[in-house]
Amino acid sequence: MLIQNVQKKGKFDKPILVAVGFLLLIGLLMVYSASNAVSRDQRGDSYHFLKMQLLWCFIGSAVMVFTAFFNHQNYQKLAWLALAVSGLLLIMVYIPKIGLESGGGRRWIKIWKFSFQPVELAKLSFVIYVASFLNRNGDNIRDLGRGILPTLIVFSVFFALIYKQPDLGSLVIMGALVFAMLFVGGARLYHMILLMLLFSLLVAVEIVREPFRIERLMTFINPWKDPEGSGYHIVQSYFALGSGGILGRGLGAGIQKLHYLPTPHTDFIFAVIGEELGFIGSAFMIILFMVVVWRGIHIALSTRNRFASLLAFGISFLIGIQAAINIGVVTGSLPTKGLTLPFISFGGSSMLISLASIGILLNISRMRGSLVDVEEQW
Repeated sequence: MLIQNVQKKGKFDKPILVAVGFLLLIGLLMVYSASNAVSRDQRGDSYHFLKMQLLWCFIGSAVMVFTAFFNHQNYQKLAWLALAVSGLLLIMVYIPKIGLESGGGRRWIKIWKFSFQPVELAKLSFVIYVASFLNRNGDNIRDLGRGILPTLIVFSVFFALIYKQPDLGSLVIMGALVFAMLFVGGARLYHMILLMLLFSLLVAVEIVREPFRIERLMTFINPWKDPEGSGYHIVQSYFALGSGGILGRGLGAGIQKLHYLPTPHTDFIFAVIGEELGFIGSAFMIILFMVVVWRGIHIALSTRNRFASLLAFGISFLIGIQAAINIGVVTGSLPTKGLTLPFISFGGSSMLISLASIGILLNISRMRGSLVDVEEQW
C-alpha cells in the first residue's frame, strides 16, 4: 500500500500576519522609547538598541518568509537534528570564550559580533520533536512506558543542560509545554496529574535549595517589605503601570525608564508600555497576543494532518505562555523571572525564533485542509 500526500496550496492566515505586524511595530517603538536613555549612556548612541532591533526584525522576517514556504512536513525528518543542534549549542554555553556570562548566569554564546541564547532554539526544537514523536507513536500515548517515558528522557537531558545556566523560567516553560502537548496528544489524565505533581515537586525543591529563589518568592508575596532592595524591580514596575492610568503619559514621556526601572527595554518593557500607552495600549497589545494564539489553535484544529495539528498547537502554546508569564511577572502576578516578551522585548534570539515559529504556523495555515491521503494498492 502506498500513501501519497496531495497538496493544494491555499492562503496564509491573515489575522496572524496582521497581529504580528502590529506587535513588531509596537516593539520597535517601545524598544526605542525604553532604551533611549540607557543606549545613550552606555553606548554613546541613542539609537543603538533600536538599530539592533531593526536588524533582528529584518533577519527574523526573512527567516519567517523561508519557514512560511518550507513544507512543515519536513520537520518530522529534521526533529532529531534540531534537538542535536540545540543540545550542542547548550553545551557550548559552558565553553570558555564562547559562552558568555552575565548577571550570574551562562545563557549566551558569542557568534562573531552577536550573542545568541540557545534555549530559545531548544524550545522550538522540543515542540517539533514532541509533535513528531506523538504523530509516530500515537497508538502508545496512553501507555506510560512507551508513550510518555521517551519524551521525559529527552526532556531530562535538556533539563540537565539548562539547569546549570541557571534558567528555571525556561525549564518551567518547557515542562508546561511537554505537559500540554502530551495531554492534547491523548495521554491519560492520571498520568498527566502524576507528571504535574512530580514536576511541581522538582520546581519546589529547586526553589528551596537556592536562597536567591526563596528571596524572590518572598519578594513576590510582599515586595514592599524591601522596596529599595529585593523588591526594587517590581515596585518600580508598579510605579510605571500605576502612573500610566487609562491613556498613559504618552509615547516617549515615561519617567521610570530613566534609570529607575531596571532592564526597561527587555524583561520589563511591558511596564514602559503601561506607563506610556496606558491601560488602553496595554490591553490592545494583549489582544494582539490573544489573536496570535487563537488563530494558531484554530489552525491546529482545522488541519487534517496530526503532526501539523500538534506542531501548530505547540507553537501557539509556547508563544502564549511566554507572553503570559512575562506580563504576569511585570504586573506582580508571578514571581520575577528573566523572560522576554515575544516580538516586543529587545533581543535577537527571541525575535529570530518567534518569527521563525510564526512562519511555520503560516505554512500550516496555507496547507490546512489540503492534505488528502490517497491509498493505492501495489
